[in-house]
Amino acid sequence: MLFGLNGVEISLIITFACLFIGILSGFPVSFAIAGSAIFSFGIIALMSHAGLLYTLVENSNGTEMVPVLPQGWEGAFLSTLSTWSGGVYSRAFGGNVETLLAVPLFVLMGIALERSRIAEDLLTTMAKTFGSLPGGLAIAVVLVGTLLAASTGVVGATVVTMGLIALPTMLRAGYSKSLATGVIATSGTLGQIIPPSIVIVLLGSIVGDMYSIGQENRAKEMGQTVMQMLGEPAVLSTGTLFKAAFIPGVVLAMLYALYALGYALLKPESAPPIKIDEKDPNKFDVAAHYGHRTGLMVLLAVGPIMLLVALWIALNSMGIATAQELAADTGLVSNGTMAVSVAALFVLLLALVLQPQFRAFPVLVGVVGVVAYVLVDIFVLGPLDSAGTRFINYGVPVLLILYGVKAAVSRLTNIDVIRVVAPPVILIVSVLGSILGGITSPTPAAALGAAGAMMLAAARMSEGNRSATRIVLWASFAIVVMLLMRGNFDLRMTMDDISMEDQVAVWVTIVAYHVAIFGLLFSCFVLISKKVMSPIVQETTKVTSMVFMILIASLLLSLSVRAYGGEHYIQEVLKSIDDPHKLLLVVMAVLFILGFVLDFIEIIFIVIPIVGPVIYAADPALMPPEWITILIAVNLQTSFITPPFGFALFYLRGVAPPSVTTGDIYRGIWPFVIIQVIGLVILWNFPVITTFLPDLLPAN
Repeated sequence: MLFGLNGVEISLIITFACLFIGILSGFPVSFAIAGSAIFSFGIIALMSHAGLLYTLVENSNGTEMVPVLPQGWEGAFLSTLSTWSGGVYSRAFGGNVETLLAVPLFVLMGIALERSRIAEDLLTTMAKTFGSLPGGLAIAVVLVGTLLAASTGVVGATVVTMGLIALPTMLRAGYSKSLATGVIATSGTLGQIIPPSIVIVLLGSIVGDMYSIGQENRAKEMGQTVMQMLGEPAVLSTGTLFKAAFIPGVVLAMLYALYALGYALLKPESAPPIKIDEKDPNKFDVAAHYGHRTGLMVLLAVGPIMLLVALWIALNSMGIATAQELAADTGLVSNGTMAVSVAALFVLLLALVLQPQFRAFPVLVGVVGVVAYVLVDIFVLGPLDSAGTRFINYGVPVLLILYGVKAAVSRLTNIDVIRVVAPPVILIVSVLGSILGGITSPTPAAALGAAGAMMLAAARMSEGNRSATRIVLWASFAIVVMLLMRGNFDLRMTMDDISMEDQVAVWVTIVAYHVAIFGLLFSCFVLISKKVMSPIVQETTKVTSMVFMILIASLLLSLSVRAYGGEHYIQEVLKSIDDPHKLLLVVMAVLFILGFVLDFIEIIFIVIPIVGPVIYAADPALMPPEWITILIAVNLQTSFITPPFGFALFYLRGVAPPSVTTGDIYRGIWPFVIIQVIGLVILWNFPVITTFLPDLLPAN
């Protein structure tokens, strides 16, 4: 054996050396991975055939030298090739196809928002809103990065857009180059953790199988079945991962903003406030009304929603707010009612706070409607009431709520920041709400998001054309109607006995569907006429092709590692670590180091299938699988900002002005890498951050 290493260990070194050389060669990543698999397999086959790569096996005849490819290179090649082609077929036409379909849809969603300049509007408006604060531009970039992350999930588009728009503004305002580049590059990567996230989608297509395999192996060791051991199937859905990722993503965004604020307070000359003179004398001056006390305005605007959500959580923990079927049985308020009430009250109270010059009566009518809505749910409706009965009983309160909300929205649209931020926020609420609320799975939600992004882009490109905007609004309303019908009625048309109320719901849904389709087609026509559709489709195709080519190539590399027993060897080494927390810590450290040289897609498709069956074999009561997955996702997010191969750094370097050097970008990114590590430590010590929403919200 060479240097005391056995044949499998040398083969692993050869494989990963070829992989790193291939990536450093400058070839497209997918071809580099596939090429490294072929070249490393050829080298290992030749050395095994020559008797240079072997393992020592003890048997009755003594110690025997067994080649790493015991069936010969021909057998290993044919076995790997047949398994690879079969695996590609199953990935493309079965198994996780529904989950993977969400990837191009979320990519389309992000590219549409970026190409239609909605992201640019967000940055400009947020800069005007927060620029007068110390470090305000940096905080604005973090907020926009969070919004774009929750509405796109595409890192490249976000970093490039913010680099083109925000970076020159921050440099002209006197911001430090390192702070400006660091906050832009890092905020752009939030799309990889805040759902809808491509990382979460791709992880969901892998870790569900890994969790199932790991628990099956653990059950065999205990002499039980999975159902006997867990009391339920070993299932980990992408929807559950979306719920688990939301709060950690917000926590990371808050850490970025706190760093920017702290930097500005410690070094005010490197993050100065900017003076904004652009004011419309015809508009109500909210700042002057509150004595230019920005903190008070933010507290009055954000405080109500925080109190309402806290109240909802408290009622849920006390069992007062529960799932619909439990609420009906006990006469308590349901989570659905709480969601509607919290959303409506937030809009109504925001209008009262930010537009106090108007009459309060219409808004107060809406508040009365919310109270009546809750009272109807508590005292009027029973456990056996049908959806039609509920709609009738909710009729008057809902009309009052709509009256108040309509007045509130018309007033709030006078405020630039709300008019710009509201459309993507509504899109986020629609996509995430349908997933987190259990109405649909991530893939249909991705389709909803893609359609919504196309209509938002069309509305943005048709500003000034009221007829076009009206068509988009009616189509959006039709989508809301379809979601309501889907969430409250049985729309299956193949049943023999369909109730009258379900028939009415089916016909309403059919009409809404055709209105929505017309609006979507009209939006596509607008984008084609504005010459925006072609770049959107081309960029989406390019990104999607890259992802799936890497998937195919990484499967070939994984199988070549499996051919000589490398996968089994790594798993056995990991199993030798008895403590599951220490095992996970070792895997996290390896993933963090690999993030310096590999992209997140390669790590997901190459490394996770090898280590997954071991780390997901832990007791889920001790180490919840969603907690493990989100730790991995945050770790992989770090791969975008770790030199020298962080993709976000390349994106930013490509659009940064000549005065910003690569050294400036590297110096600016290191504090945020440390923040990422701090975020991982927080998630490690407080798993409830990831498990809270999956436990609170209903399963898909």
